[in-house]
Amino acid sequence: MLALAVLVVFVAFALAGFFGARQLVADQERRLLQERAGEVGALLTSAIDAFDSSLRVLGPLGVSADPAAPRLFTRSASQLVEGTTTAVGVATEGDSGFTVAAAVGDGAPVGDVLGGERAAVAERALATGELASGVLHGDRGTRLVFARPVAGQRAVAYRESVIDPTQPAPSTPESPFRSLDVVLYAAPDADPDHLVVTTAVDPDLSGTVTRRPLDVGGDRWLLVVGAREPLVGSFAERVPWLFLGVGLVTAGLGTAIVNTLARRRGYALAMVADRTRELEQSLDERGRAEAAQREAQEAAEAANRSKSEFLSRMSHELRTPLNAVLGFGQLLELEELDENQRDAVGHILKAGRHLLDLINEVLDISRIETGDLALSPEPVLAADLVQEAVDLIGPLAGQHGIQLVVDRSGASDSYAFADRQRAKQVLLNLLSNAVKYNRPKGTVAVSCQQVAGARVRISVTDTGTGIPAERLGLLFVPFERLGAEHTGVEGTGIGLALSKRLAEAMGGTLDVASTLGEGSTFTLELPQVEGPVERYERLNGAPEPLVAPTSSPRRVVLHIEDNLSNLTLVERVLAQRPDVEVVAAMHGRLGLELARQHRPVLVLLDLHLPDIGGEEVLQRLRQDPATASTPVVIVSADATPGQVQRLLSAGAAGYLTKPLDVRDLLRALDDAVAER
Repeated sequence: MLALAVLVVFVAFALAGFFGARQLVADQERRLLQERAGEVGALLTSAIDAFDSSLRVLGPLGVSADPAAPRLFTRSASQLVEGTTTAVGVATEGDSGFTVAAAVGDGAPVGDVLGGERAAVAERALATGELASGVLHGDRGTRLVFARPVAGQRAVAYRESVIDPTQPAPSTPESPFRSLDVVLYAAPDADPDHLVVTTAVDPDLSGTVTRRPLDVGGDRWLLVVGAREPLVGSFAERVPWLFLGVGLVTAGLGTAIVNTLARRRGYALAMVADRTRELEQSLDERGRAEAAQREAQEAAEAANRSKSEFLSRMSHELRTPLNAVLGFGQLLELEELDENQRDAVGHILKAGRHLLDLINEVLDISRIETGDLALSPEPVLAADLVQEAVDLIGPLAGQHGIQLVVDRSGASDSYAFADRQRAKQVLLNLLSNAVKYNRPKGTVAVSCQQVAGARVRISVTDTGTGIPAERLGLLFVPFERLGAEHTGVEGTGIGLALSKRLAEAMGGTLDVASTLGEGSTFTLELPQVEGPVERYERLNGAPEPLVAPTSSPRRVVLHIEDNLSNLTLVERVLAQRPDVEVVAAMHGRLGLELARQHRPVLVLLDLHLPDIGGEEVLQRLRQDPATASTPVVIVSADATPGQVQRLLSAGAAGYLTKPLDVRDLLRALDDAVAER
């Protein structure tokens, strides 16, 4: 019966997708254009953030009373005056306006008073406390100026770049603007006087375009993106047939897997029964009991291993076609359908997403049971972990009218030793349950504190109906939903079981206490460790600032890492090499772009990144002619011998384990510089 049900569901899914997918090409074009616009917006935001970071560093040097500060400012600012950037400076506010205190390039000299739009941008930066921008038109052409306030001073640091919005920017196959027409205004509307860059001959784009606002410090810019040619391509014509083929193949595969699982279970049970009878006939009273117990244990362990391996293979086989089916189902959802069709597509997508969640969670549990789950434990600031999870669950809480209350004061600077992504997965599951199973207009309280035994405790308390004491033992049993399957609340019954196993795999615990009629409290405890920066300063002392010789060349080290504490640690360590500039990226794709722009002498690469894995980043760096020769050193807590050897064979120049050995890091940098 189960096999027949699986077959019927997938065949129905395939047929519904086949008849609906033909109507979706036009909406798909618009969606792809919005995605490409998002990518362009992300790249522009990253570039502007880099400008902001450079001004944040230069500002204090320009107004410092330290005798060495002017020399440091001149050296650092001179490195920025290249390409389109023509002037960098710092101006202080006085009775007569903003007077230039330090400057490099062809801008206003030291002692001059900023005027016109430059003064207006500086005033706006001080007023908002954030990065401000403006477009200048004058006898030296058109310039884009950025200014940000200097911390603790009535002064601003500014940077001017020459732009020529009358000439379309070139588009290459590697450009983020490929096949797109892009127009960027340093204003919230399409003001020609604030045009920054365009790839189109006529900035007034016609046809299908998307407009995206960009937050640039305290200002709002406008990004307009259009497609030069259709983005969907001819493949869309084959989508309905592909949908039907994938659905039918998935139906056959799912039915075969269910039948195979049932046969294997029956075969295993029959073998255990036969073996037990043989032992009973050949052994005496005591020997039979001991042998039966031993055989039963071995059979149970073998059956459990077989089950985990089979579930892992099944999950992999089902997830690939199911992802395609869900993708085409979402295309159907975008089309103009009648009420019956939309209702049918909604049911199909709901069932498909439920099945995909179930497959992913079963795969994770099977990996834990077989010891194949890859974890990368490292010091993680508990308060940041809680805030990230709360920010992600906020929209769901708002939909249900649930108030979120967060208290991080008990462990504001405590570090937990955990895999960042997996720990956040556990917290998101606890918060999601606390919201979904709460009473209307209820409350979810999240607290974080240090407890005895060098542990960090994160508690999630809801005001739901509570759980009877006699049923608490079933809470962490896979597929056991305690009757919630008869309500309208969606779930797989496997999330808490997976969360408990993940917590234990990271050396922690997950417990629950509940009072019927009042609510429940889930408690996650993880090992507490010393922060990476604190550990470094304890062992090595705080680094003293060094002044590099003026003849030293500028060397860039690119650090691709999503943990802010680890980024700070590496910056402090490399401060011992004053001719080194550290460029940081917290996403793999941004790291690839920065590697092509800065041509670093060394790339430090974490493996567990939020967008793409570090192993894929390494592969792309090796394949790109511009970065193929750049040495890449892996920095990760996940350092099994097999993985280290695999990544070294894939082209990594070295492999450093966390916690970092400072001497190994500096040695890797020196070796890279020596090779260059």
